[in-house]
Amino acid sequence: MRELADWLLGRDNFLLFCHVAPDGDTIGSSLAIALALREKGKRCCVKVPGGVPQYLRFLPGMELVAEGEVPFAVQCGLAVDVSAPGMLGENREVFESLAENAVLDHHDSNAGYGQVFVIAPRRAATGEIALELIEALGVPVNRDMANCLYTAISSDTGNFNFSNVTPETFVSAAKLVTAGADVDGITRRLYRTRTFARTKLLGLALSDARLVMDGRVACARVTRDMFRQAGAVRSDTEQIVNYLGEIQGVEIAILGIEVEDGTVKFSLRSSEGYDVAKLAQSLGGGGHERAAGVSLSLPLDQAMKTVLEAVGGIL
Repeated sequence: MRELADWLLGRDNFLLFCHVAPDGDTIGSSLAIALALREKGKRCCVKVPGGVPQYLRFLPGMELVAEGEVPFAVQCGLAVDVSAPGMLGENREVFESLAENAVLDHHDSNAGYGQVFVIAPRRAATGEIALELIEALGVPVNRDMANCLYTAISSDTGNFNFSNVTPETFVSAAKLVTAGADVDGITRRLYRTRTFARTKLLGLALSDARLVMDGRVACARVTRDMFRQAGAVRSDTEQIVNYLGEIQGVEIAILGIEVEDGTVKFSLRSSEGYDVAKLAQSLGGGGHERAAGVSLSLPLDQAMKTVLEAVGGIL
């Protein structure tokens, strides 16, 4: 961490990179670090593949998100919560073209790309190690950073409900609440507010759900036609897979999402004892032991069959 902090302090003109299908952890952590770097007089912007989802646009620091051209000559890159170069999506070429780049992440599938990297797989969220990095930079955490980091940690822990939560997770959260994080406001936006389109898409996806393998696996699809029917966008699929995992007797949940480029993105969740990260890695994806993902360039039904066959191999 000290090496990464010194690396940042000794450089300027940063571009921070989020992962594809961006969530609260990658965006919240990136924005918090960018705000801290700005406090140190650094120029920086954040790149989010596909743009910031509507439900996260309340976060402070949105002015640092570069949706078009970056307004300065980028010299250094920092990938935040990005488990592998392929997860950089449309921005991979830019990241890899930079003379100097670094990585901050908590995915145990991360093999350690980048010239400088900090990977802490025992941390529940990259937001936890982003907080440590900001402290190492010597920047006091203000209310805006606290709101970004609390969102990051809450997002990757299911509002502190998942098994990845540790005592250190609550210590980090306590620091952020002390710094002014709006717990009620963030929780309401993340978990108790849903657009009508997102609600309709949830209903369509759950109506497609089915149980297989003696009820131990639940799977569902989100098709392009469902997106059209609901008037929804890809970010509206966030958390749908969790509903599948809550079905009694289900040990592995699978959600297959048709995306516009012709690929199918899968979100995988499992109960204790089943490592879906290894399963995802075998298919070219990655993630955590209990929550992972993979994209397949196959028709939806064929892609689902491929994933189900892989799941059958670990049950």
